[in-house]
Amino acid sequence: MATSIYDVDILSNLTGLLASLVGRKLVNIVRFNYVSEKELVEDYYMDPKDFFCCSLGPFLFYFEDGLVIGGISDSGQNTVRMWVEKKENGEHSEWLQEEDEEAVPFYAKDYDDWKIYLNQVVKSVTIIKQTSETHPMIMSLPSERGVLFEFENGSGFIMSHGLNDHSDDTTLVKMDRIHPFFEGNLIYIPVA
Repeated sequence: MATSIYDVDILSNLTGLLASLVGRKLVNIVRFNYVSEKELVEDYYMDPKDFFCCSLGPFLFYFEDGLVIGGISDSGQNTVRMWVEKKENGEHSEWLQEEDEEAVPFYAKDYDDWKIYLNQVVKSVTIIKQTSETHPMIMSLPSERGVLFEFENGSGFIMSHGLNDHSDDTTLVKMDRIHPFFEGNLIYIPVA
């Protein structure tokens, strides 16, 4: 499957890319963070076990065939944005997230809650959109709060724009960890 280089964009503009993930094996997930581990603990009161899912910065998702996609949240648009970091043949855009020397990487393989998703084949991909009858601003923005990856073994996770804690942060969240604030305010749009 040859993939095009996609600029950073909202999920609904990347449905072809997202649909192409079905059948691919996820082999690595890396979280890039821009503050020290000490700051995460002292200034953000973060438990080290949450560094991978909830620190500050983008994710890269690596697939067995060489495709690498990135994801980050955009608070100004209340949404998640994604891009192709590398095509299957290794071709990439000029700048690579994985080569950013200022970023501190955290690897899924080092976290028991997240390494279970490695070496799993994507079964389906779903965009999660926030709706609100009482907040017109939400409706005027993309508000694509997450992308749900479900795997052939029945597991799944969401790369989200704060679905776990109702924040403006890029997070990984399990389905049963979506913040109660969103109950009844999310639409699930299958892509593949």
